[in-house]
Amino acid sequence: MPPWNLCDLRETALMHEAGRRTERVPWGAGEEITVYRPTAGRESEYHLFFDDRGLLIGYIGILYEGLDLAAQRDYTAWLAKQIPTDFLLPTEVSRRAGGPRSGRLYGDQGQRVSARAITIPKDERQILYLDSSVLTPYLPLLSPYKPEFLSKVHLPPGTQTRATYGPGDSESRDYIARQHFAKGEVAHFGLCGQKENDAAVEAYQRAIEIGLSEPLYQAEAHHRLGLAYRDKGALSQAAAAIETSLKIRPSIPEVVNHLGKVYSLMGDKTRAAEAFHTAIGLRPNYADAHFNLAEAIEDTQPRRALTAYENYLAYVENTSGEKERIEKAEKRIEALKKAVK
Repeated sequence: MPPWNLCDLRETALMHEAGRRTERVPWGAGEEITVYRPTAGRESEYHLFFDDRGLLIGYIGILYEGLDLAAQRDYTAWLAKQIPTDFLLPTEVSRRAGGPRSGRLYGDQGQRVSARAITIPKDERQILYLDSSVLTPYLPLLSPYKPEFLSKVHLPPGTQTRATYGPGDSESRDYIARQHFAKGEVAHFGLCGQKENDAAVEAYQRAIEIGLSEPLYQAEAHHRLGLAYRDKGALSQAAAAIETSLKIRPSIPEVVNHLGKVYSLMGDKTRAAEAFHTAIGLRPNYADAHFNLAEAIEDTQPRRALTAYENYLAYVENTSGEKERIEKAEKRIEALKKAVK
């Protein structure tokens, strides 16, 4: 395994590659550094991708001659848990590999890190040729299943190569905007350590300013910006950002529910209750919205709050991670039943 880790600073990652041949090219708002190094005694190249702060957010490794996974028990065990997708190899790769026409793409998407692997079967064995690991928000931007990477399989020894991740893609405004969105996700969820609300706000704002081409990304960038503002305590900005998200993509239950929570934090229980009612209308079994509604109307509409708490318990039954709120709902139900007699 490579000696560096995701979220390493560029200087830390390159410290392990002293004396090796490297190539550096821009990668949108960040940088791509290709390192030529041996893996299990065979030549390989690793493409390291850094954001504009110099943090390693992903890598794609190409093992020219492949790595027999028969002795790699941990890796083989990981592959066994995934469902592979078969695909046709490029003609030149199939020819250089001596005949196999198809490869297998494996993928595992985690909350923090996502991994991809490409193998080519040989007899009864799996031979690994491409291996990648990226912070999950960057997954849509980085995939080993690209011609510029697949074409390197079984390259003759000593072949001089210079590969980038497709400058046409990485230099586009939309690609750079999506990089900033992914950077905001990393900061907002603390994927490189602690949450960084200021960095998240800045990154989401930059993504919006540059311009995201897809309405889905446009809406979600405003939504995430609102949540980052909320976590900073900037509630009016949070409400404005989430309201903008709903103008782009209305009727998204989670976004409406989050807007209601912001209104509630602002002390506007009326608008909060309206938002929670709307979220429930969009998704009747939305347990979180039922709980939030109950809290918002408990002082003014105890009977309806009682029903909302009961609905919450009905929909959240056997849901992990809800123990604390379940206990609270049960206590509030008991108190409200006494209050409304």
